[in-house]
Amino acid sequence: MAKEVVEAPIVGKILRVHVQSGDKIEEGDVICEIESMKMENPILAPVSGTVNEVSISPGQTVKVGEVIAVIEY
Repeated sequence: MAKEVVEAPIVGKILRVHVQSGDKIEEGDVICEIESMKMENPILAPVSGTVNEVSISPGQTVKVGEVIAVIEY
């Protein structure tokens, strides 16, 4: 199986995490929401597959390029 690493596209604070390891997801599903500049930005799954790893938690601050999740497809 191939792996897709989902990285933070913006700097911000994790508000909500919508997936956990082992979840089956579809392309376009919301993985998490990041608050940046007082706006809530959904981070969407780029591929369909199984969430292999979730590297974030609510309240955590992330930088651009920081790993959010790994999806096997």
